[in-house]
Amino acid sequence: MPTKLPFIFSPRGYVYQSGLDCIRLAAESGQNSLQEAISFKQEQLKQYEADSVFVGERDEDGYVLWEQNDILKLDIERLQEALLELRRAFALTAYHYWETSVYQWFHQENSETQSINLGNYRGLTKTLNDLGNKDPSLKNIPDKYLCTVSHISNIIKHTSDNSKAYLSKHMPIELVGIIKNTPEIYGDRPQIYLEEHHLNWIFDVIAHSGPIANPNRV
Repeated sequence: MPTKLPFIFSPRGYVYQSGLDCIRLAAESGQNSLQEAISFKQEQLKQYEADSVFVGERDEDGYVLWEQNDILKLDIERLQEALLELRRAFALTAYHYWETSVYQWFHQENSETQSINLGNYRGLTKTLNDLGNKDPSLKNIPDKYLCTVSHISNIIKHTSDNSKAYLSKHMPIELVGIIKNTPEIYGDRPQIYLEEHHLNWIFDVIAHSGPIANPNRV
């Protein structure tokens, strides 16, 4: 018979995962609201074009100054841009949540230390490895793809060419195509374009990069 591991509850794991669940819920709510607004505007546009009734304004020579379909198309574009920015913002928020959590765990174990810079991703993962020697719930993390999320964050915040170069060689198949160049908007700087499933993938990586309620992971 297989050995049955005792159930061990990790307060840190519960706090970490429930906090991340709250962030994910906010992301889902925001996306749903914007997607509903986009669908509403698209339906209005479809109905306007089907009715063939002009709504707008012309000058004295009959030239169209503006028309309702153009306004609706503009509204749809702005909402789609907002949806993209929302996903970028929540990708950053999720990664930042992991970073600040490592600081929190460090200071819980080193209460005498008042202020310290744990460094970038590499320094934080080293700290996490050291903390795992004290708390079993912090062992075997972060997820192997958290480095990818770190580089995605660097591109979102700083349009980092170094991170673009890293991802060009180490991009997971789930994220292929998220880096794009749109010279007419951002010049030659790389930008991250996330669909909903990309953001969900990032949330899953962040979840696997912290403790869970049962450190035995059964």
